[in-house]
Amino acid sequence: MNKIEFIIGRLSPRRMFRRVPALILNRPLVVNLLVLLATLLLAWPLPRLKFETTVYDLVIEDLPETGRYEAFKTIFGSDEIIRIVVKAKNILDPATFKAVGNLSRAAGEIKGVRRVISLPEIKKLVDTRGKRSIEAFAGLIEPVTLFKRNLISNDRASTVITLVLDRSADHKQVLSDIRQVMATAPDSVKLYQIGMPLVSETLANLSRTDFVRIPPVTIVIIALLLALLMRSIICVVVPVATVLLAQIWTFGLMAWLNIPLSMLTMIVPVFFMAVGTAYCLHICTDYLRVSQTAETSREAVSISFGRLAFPTVLAVVTTVIGLGSLFINRIEAIREFAFFACFGMISLGVITLTLFPATLVLLPLPTGGRKDAKTLMDRLLGRIVHLLVHHQKGCLIAILAFGLVCAAGIFRVKVETNPVGYFKPDVPVSRHFHDIYQDLSGSFPINVVMHGGTEDFFEEVKNIEMMERLQEHLETLPGVDKTVSFADYLKLVNYTLNRFDPKFYTLPKQGFELRMLINNFKIILGDDVLQRFMNTDFSSANILLFTHIASSTGFMDTRDSILSHVKDRFPRAFNCEVTGLGLVISASSHLLTTGQVKSISLALICIFVIMVMLFLSMKVGLIAVLPNLFPITVNFGLMGWFDVRLSVATALIASIAIGLAVDDNIHYLVRYHTEFKKDLDKHRAIKDTILQVGKPIIFTTLTISLGFSILMFSHFQPTSLFGLMMVITMFSALIGDLFLLPALIQRVELVTAWDLLKLIPTLGSMSPGLVHELNQPLNAIKVGSQFLKRMARQETAIPKAQLNIVAGQISSQVDRASGIINRIMDFTPNPERITERVELNQPIKGVESIIRGQLQVEDIELKMDLSAHLPPIIADRNRVVQVLFNVLTNAAEAIAGDRSTGRQDNDRRIVLHTFQRKKQVVLTVSDTGSGMPSHIRERIFQPFFTTKTTGKGIGLGLTISNEIVRDFEGTIHVQSTEGKGTTVTISFPAAEE
Repeated sequence: MNKIEFIIGRLSPRRMFRRVPALILNRPLVVNLLVLLATLLLAWPLPRLKFETTVYDLVIEDLPETGRYEAFKTIFGSDEIIRIVVKAKNILDPATFKAVGNLSRAAGEIKGVRRVISLPEIKKLVDTRGKRSIEAFAGLIEPVTLFKRNLISNDRASTVITLVLDRSADHKQVLSDIRQVMATAPDSVKLYQIGMPLVSETLANLSRTDFVRIPPVTIVIIALLLALLMRSIICVVVPVATVLLAQIWTFGLMAWLNIPLSMLTMIVPVFFMAVGTAYCLHICTDYLRVSQTAETSREAVSISFGRLAFPTVLAVVTTVIGLGSLFINRIEAIREFAFFACFGMISLGVITLTLFPATLVLLPLPTGGRKDAKTLMDRLLGRIVHLLVHHQKGCLIAILAFGLVCAAGIFRVKVETNPVGYFKPDVPVSRHFHDIYQDLSGSFPINVVMHGGTEDFFEEVKNIEMMERLQEHLETLPGVDKTVSFADYLKLVNYTLNRFDPKFYTLPKQGFELRMLINNFKIILGDDVLQRFMNTDFSSANILLFTHIASSTGFMDTRDSILSHVKDRFPRAFNCEVTGLGLVISASSHLLTTGQVKSISLALICIFVIMVMLFLSMKVGLIAVLPNLFPITVNFGLMGWFDVRLSVATALIASIAIGLAVDDNIHYLVRYHTEFKKDLDKHRAIKDTILQVGKPIIFTTLTISLGFSILMFSHFQPTSLFGLMMVITMFSALIGDLFLLPALIQRVELVTAWDLLKLIPTLGSMSPGLVHELNQPLNAIKVGSQFLKRMARQETAIPKAQLNIVAGQISSQVDRASGIINRIMDFTPNPERITERVELNQPIKGVESIIRGQLQVEDIELKMDLSAHLPPIIADRNRVVQVLFNVLTNAAEAIAGDRSTGRQDNDRRIVLHTFQRKKQVVLTVSDTGSGMPSHIRERIFQPFFTTKTTGKGIGLGLTISNEIVRDFEGTIHVQSTEGKGTTVTISFPAAEE
């Protein structure tokens, strides 16, 4: 035996999964101790685990939009702002105005605040001596449109203090300091703060709340469901412990790597609970069934895990593939989720196959069980079987029609990320976001950067006027509440220098006036304000848009509208960019579509390859993929029809669903393969498969759905929608598992990889294929020797001609066996074919002389009608003998089997007939045996297919015969009628003269 054959033999799934449980079953205490030690090691840093979620989690670093935004911040500084909204009866009331001034001054002292923009700060600029009254100041600012809806509402009941943050500001500390400042305000004013940093902080706080609240509720509900379904305390405690340990391993690794929990990784614990319990349910269901007849828990565990360990490992692998496909996503938060979810799944698989069985061995056999629920479940499954057997076409049409309707909805799916939309309407940050723009301007900025292309471009009046025209258009766009630019501040400076005369609240008309105004701008407002709106050489300018746009669609539409307007209305030399954090998040969000398609495609391809390798069939691979596509189609179709947007969270559903759906597919296919091998009756196999596997599949769907349904109570809309859509997806997967997969699998034949491994020699043995081939000549020798012994015992004279024939055939079969042994010794499983001109009647007569005696013992009549003028064929005589011997043996066994089944028939004969048909030499072998039903006749040439009892045959005879006939360019066909007999027709091309 060569090394490759030895290794592959050792890698046989049955061999591996027979040895591993033996190690676990013999040393359960050691196994449990090792698992607990690993748990303690990983759990050690858990107290260091942090919660940290920001909107920056949604940013892809290497996008062009990200690069433009970083370049913008380098030139114009950070555009991150926090706005403190102050509400009172009259903001310009002296007491109220003083309170606003105190708040503004205190906010300016907060570390990380670069600049404060407020009415009191404006009053200091225009009234340096502080001699003007509040009413006089109100009159001064009345003509200034820059302040309207920017610093004060039209009804004077609201004002805003805008804090511009440094790029290095600690957002968490700044927000905390702002709260302390706001706490000093008098009761006569109402305050709240809003801005992207506050959105990030709220995300983190609610993530922490959900993480503390949702998983414990989930585990309690799942435990109650397990108790209801299993009716066994063992099958509640052990699965729950398995799932909890897997979570400890995962979050312990996060703590070791110093990776904080985020909005997405918060889904991980619920995911583990649902999926882990589902794995355990398959095992528990089988374990309880086996426990009813097993004498010890060790025996029950050995049988159950020996049967389910391999499909469980495959389920883990396919789930990891589904999750691992998310690694190609360019959003870091999604890749982190994929990494820890994959690690968690592997951990779950390890614990399920080690601690789970080791613990069950140490516990007594369970009593009770799910007897009360059995009748109801059997009725449901029986109805499903009835539909599959008698209404299969109707089921397929209904599923296909529903799938097509959902598929049409996929084209309506919209990609959208909305940080504010993450929160439910009653969350303060959501209320405040929508409140501020009712009277003032929104809190999410967009920056429109104008590039003139030359130095001092914006020191020319015509270009400043062009800026003003663009600004006028920008304020007409949906979602844009206010625009602020260099031009606005120039008008303010001109207005101030001309003693607040309203007619001077305008741009200068001459170039020298503009240059003088710019110099005064620097003196009055300072370089800090100038830098926010103009670069150092006056070649680029920034127009700041205050918007209440929060959705990625809104940001992208606004950008496209601006760029389109500039292209149509402004000179070609004039260049314009639209940037901001909202644009970066939006661009990242829209890559979800491409990333999602790639992830799904990669996962499906990998699953297809695994199924093809496992079941050795492209058709089976395709059929295994189709039920996984169905729940994905339903999910995205319903999202499209009901306008559920594809976001960072909902984008995970497909990859998770693929992994979960294929788990049940594997359990179904493995069980169906086992059941079908029993009697080759597809309908019976489907029935028993669904009755055995259907229960855990339904239970796992209920468990997973219930686990994910808890997410619907999350504070986050995407997480809540994720929970709802996962429930819908899992029930769609259930339809695929119980209806679509069984209906499709009836149209293919299953041959598994471990069937193929039977052909490969293992240590101390040879492959069944070689054994079968060697047994053919040995059986022929045995038949010949038994004939001679019987004749000798009866002291009957053997005709010399017949004796020569028998002796010659025995010698020929010895040579054939020797040749096979030589091939084994030379490691040449595909020897060079040796051909010669063979008269077909000669090997037929040789085989007849050997087998006739055995047929007489079985009381079977052999008739031969051989044409005397057959042309020769080109073949290997020994190989032709092998085919003839195999076909005649099968015919004899078919007739002999009639009596073993109680059938009595006096017509027990085999007829051999040879003739020439055109340029073909044809042999027909007809028997009066039991015949074959159509579902068996379709499979007789399939490797490892056999109707014989275990140990009597391995299903390679006709497979090898078919290959031999094809080697010599011949054909072999079988016609059979159940209860009447079978005819095998073999034809070879006649040799040319």
